Amino acid sequence: MEKIKITPLQVFALMLLFQLGTALVVNLGLEVHKDEWLAILLGLAIGLLLYAANSMLYLWFPKMLPTEYFKILLGKYLGTLLGIVYTVFFLNKASRDLLDGGLLVISSTLRETPLFIVNLLMMITVAYTLHKGLEVLARTALIFMVIIVVIGMLSLLLIGFANIIDINRLLPILGDGIGPLLQSVPRKNYQFPFAEAIAFNMLLPFLNDAKKGVRAGYLAIVFAGFILSLTVAMTISVLGVDIAERSLFPLLATIGKASISDFIQRPDIFVVMTLIIGVFFKISIYFYAALVGISNIFNIPYQKLIYPLTLIVLASTAWLTRSTSEHLMKGSKVLYLVDPIFYIVLPLVVLIAAMVYKLISRLRAGTGAASGAGGGGTASGGGTGAEASSRAGDETAGGGAGTGGAAGS
Repeated sequence: MEKIKITPLQVFALMLLFQLGTALVVNLGLEVHKDEWLAILLGLAIGLLLYAANSMLYLWFPKMLPTEYFKILLGKYLGTLLGIVYTVFFLNKASRDLLDGGLLVISSTLRETPLFIVNLLMMITVAYTLHKGLEVLARTALIFMVIIVVIGMLSLLLIGFANIIDINRLLPILGDGIGPLLQSVPRKNYQFPFAEAIAFNMLLPFLNDAKKGVRAGYLAIVFAGFILSLTVAMTISVLGVDIAERSLFPLLATIGKASISDFIQRPDIFVVMTLIIGVFFKISIYFYAALVGISNIFNIPYQKLIYPLTLIVLASTAWLTRSTSEHLMKGSKVLYLVDPIFYIVLPLVVLIAAMVYKLISRLRAGTGAASGAGGGGTASGGGTGAEASSRAGDETAGGGAGTGGAAGS
């Protein structure tokens, strides 16, 4: 069975669509009012730091899934438990994003369609695509990335020709001081969507070029940050901060104002298309991360897990919330109280454990080299021992890659 391999360009497309996802359409909170576009840029900087920490772990264990090196760094039982916790977290995120997409589609276009039917159609599409494999999803991302770029350019042209932008609504910058900005960024802006890139820890081991793939991830996060910042600035300059704060889907209202006489009507369909594409890829990445993690932990082919887990995600959307306002309120609480544990606390624990593991490996390698140099006749044997010790992580990684590749393919 061939191992799955994806290119850096495909990773760029996947991560860009994942980052934009629901963040491009839903209300980001606007806690700092008209300076929200600036808060997003600061959140982007923190998101890049978190991605740097995650990519460091990947480069140290390039052929291993996180569920594998968790066991090496934290022990078999604690590492397995952490892997299970993360897979549950990814499944929950997939459910919440599925609900985001379904609620917008119903509120904007399919008002008489039951929410369950919209969610069911989306999950069937996700399940079918992932059953074909990660490479199919990655190639699909390249096509839809181009579509999103075209839709974005057309939307900007429509808004420009409609002459509805008022830059004065963004002024004065930092009118309330820098305090609200510094409070908002640590609470929310770095998490949604930048810290969510932690899901790609489960995909990076399938890269065909590790270093270029990591750089592609950095570029994708930067591009997504600037696009989101521009979008928020445009939304505020069109709607005004008061309307933008009260709107559940401010971009939908913004594009809806871009009608040009009787020639172009209802351009808000662009927003719906963007959301459906973004939600599809965001759900797919979270869902695939959970699939591969469970497959690796319990040694079950991931294709056998797709449809049972699809039913679990669909069922969770049924009891997750009863209304849009309740969904958004619960989402805000989770974002502030729960998500930082998975984005900062647990990755920091794993990173510290990895540093200790690397330090111990180097000390053992140095001890082995010194022993080989001290014994004249056994110098060659000592060198071999040092080399074996220094490559301990790689040998384990090789074994892990087989499991990961089998799961992925």
